[in-house]
Amino acid sequence: MTLFLTILIIILAVLLIAFIGLIIYVATQTTHPKKTSMEDAWNNEMSKDFVKKLDMNPSSVYTITSFDGYVLHASFLPAYDYMDDYGRIENYAYKNPKSHLSDGSFAPEQYRRKDGNDNCNGQKFVIISHGYTYNRHGSMKYASIFRRLGYNCVIYDDRRHGENEKTVTTFGLKESKDLLAVIRDTRERFGKDIALGAHGESMGTGLSITALQYEPELDFIIADCGYADLANVVENGLKTKFHLPTFLGAVGGAVSNMLYGYNYMKIAPIEHMGSGKIPICFVHGGIDDFILPINSIRMHEAYKGYSEYHEFPKGNHGLSIDSDPEGYEKMLTEFLDKVYNK
Repeated sequence: MTLFLTILIIILAVLLIAFIGLIIYVATQTTHPKKTSMEDAWNNEMSKDFVKKLDMNPSSVYTITSFDGYVLHASFLPAYDYMDDYGRIENYAYKNPKSHLSDGSFAPEQYRRKDGNDNCNGQKFVIISHGYTYNRHGSMKYASIFRRLGYNCVIYDDRRHGENEKTVTTFGLKESKDLLAVIRDTRERFGKDIALGAHGESMGTGLSITALQYEPELDFIIADCGYADLANVVENGLKTKFHLPTFLGAVGGAVSNMLYGYNYMKIAPIEHMGSGKIPICFVHGGIDDFILPINSIRMHEAYKGYSEYHEFPKGNHGLSIDSDPEGYEKMLTEFLDKVYNK
């Protein structure tokens, strides 16, 4: 064997090892993202003008056990039935607010209003699911508006995120079933006949739309900046953010399937939109270059039931509400009025 051939083989071997390493890195970083800390998320959300004047401290923090025994951390924020100039709750009181059950939860009877209504039956609730790498504190900005509209808010950490144990992120495959567990828990905790909807941001929308295949007990879904399928998001990111060839997405997905039991390139909420019974409000930022607006448009056009599409021209990814808080609140108010007064 000539020296030239030996050097060539060594170079090719090094390149192959580097390529394999790159693929494993892409697959691992996608399924095991670096998480935003609870403190950083809180500080980020509470620095926003339309949030920072409000009392956003949760009245209760508890846990929910999902379908496979995985434990989700959640917080409860009651609606603002009356709010003074500083955003303080004036008509809510709590019986033993720190007296939780052994599993960290609290019973519905521990929740009391000054108007004498000792339970939550007949009231309005919304479950808010955050995005990729974030945590439940990232849902504060949406809770600030929902609470003003009279909705009690349940915010929780997605699988792997926030205070939850480390595990694999599956972009809705398992997270959609986690949402079902939160829905079940919320109805058991606060009353079977409550009005209940869901709001999702980014991956929170992905898991919410994926959950439609199970026909969840929800009155509405607000689907903000979600993906119709993950493949187009991964390929767009590889091309525009990292300047890498898009075929790495398919290879990384195959490696993910070997390592973690699922191919993230085959995650497609648009294929699991159910029978169309639940009204959906699709929302997207017009300048979102991470998950392109066409994703929400595709889902809006494909949905069998009632849906709307709203685009905020100056909104980047997950920032439609930041770009126009008043417009976002107006959109929610009008959509929810259609849902409950149609």
